[in-house]
Amino acid sequence: MNTLTVTYDRQHIETHTECRTCLFDSSIAKIHEDGECEYCKLQTKLRNDSPPEKWDGILSQIRKKGKGRKYDILCGISGGEDSSIMLRKIVQDWGLRPLVIHFDNWWNVPEANNNIEVLVKNLGVDFIRYHTNKTQYDEINHSLLKAGLQDADINNDCAMARYMDLTCKQYGIKYIANGHNFRTEGSSPAAWSRIDSKYLASVYEKQTGKKLVNYPALTFWHQIIAGVMGIRQVRPYHYVEIDRKAELDKLFAIGWQQYTAKHCENIFTWFVGGFLLPNKFHINKQRTYLSASIREGVITKDEAKEYLNQKGYFDLNLLGDQKETILHLADSAKIGRREDYEMYNFKRWKLLVWVLTKFGVFPKTFLQKYCR
Repeated sequence: MNTLTVTYDRQHIETHTECRTCLFDSSIAKIHEDGECEYCKLQTKLRNDSPPEKWDGILSQIRKKGKGRKYDILCGISGGEDSSIMLRKIVQDWGLRPLVIHFDNWWNVPEANNNIEVLVKNLGVDFIRYHTNKTQYDEINHSLLKAGLQDADINNDCAMARYMDLTCKQYGIKYIANGHNFRTEGSSPAAWSRIDSKYLASVYEKQTGKKLVNYPALTFWHQIIAGVMGIRQVRPYHYVEIDRKAELDKLFAIGWQQYTAKHCENIFTWFVGGFLLPNKFHINKQRTYLSASIREGVITKDEAKEYLNQKGYFDLNLLGDQKETILHLADSAKIGRREDYEMYNFKRWKLLVWVLTKFGVFPKTFLQKYCR
């Protein structure tokens, strides 16, 4: 079985209003009276709130908080471009002392493992590689597939976030470096992805009949406690624009290896974004990345639409001995509904999230995505 036969069951054809600027429409984003979508306005706000001249001040604060401690900042690394470039700049350009961690969910491509190893060795940084129980991890992924949900890869994000939280608390680190770049990535619409550990646990319990225990998933309350402890997220790419070619050349010089494309350093993530979402849910994540580039004037809307029509690629054999199981679950499941599962009501806590956003505990994109 190399294809998915299940597709969205549409009882009627809906007409959607397209954003005047980007590739989003009213099916996934609010379109304002001026014809521009909420994510275009969010990107403008992020740009206005992140002037380059603020970065030196942020660096000073990071160094101040790290004084007398072994580490200034925590940096997660996947072996992909964004986190690799960020780690090099943290060490060699900004002179910070990071503790580096990686959550290995057993699905890394070989290039990702190589890239992590050469960066840790050449930069001389302390490094922790976390694993979780493989059987349980796969069972959670299978539950999301069986439920027929578009959020099939949130397992990784919930676990990685918890490991970062635990590591900061253990080592007294006050800053977490986040490699998100609104200029190239934008923000994924809430309709496409919901990272919510309560939701994750509810799906698992309903699909398996078992409670999700002894699993590292970041809860809302973990985040609040981290905020009270003074742990903050910082997103360097919001302030510092990079010359990607020049940065990659520096990485290639130390043995860093290129991989297929964005988010393809992890096989399961690649499967979800490159095969499951477009074939079963008609979701193309390139729409998000291209829209971000349109907003920055890097590409025109017409050029982006042409690029969007190109088919992605994923070799199903990369799934190895799980290929048949994964494809059977994905193919046999009807499209599920998030509403059938428990999840955090972030809107109820909008004021608290707003306050914590002001203090850098939550990113501005979280407030926009989950609390509006």
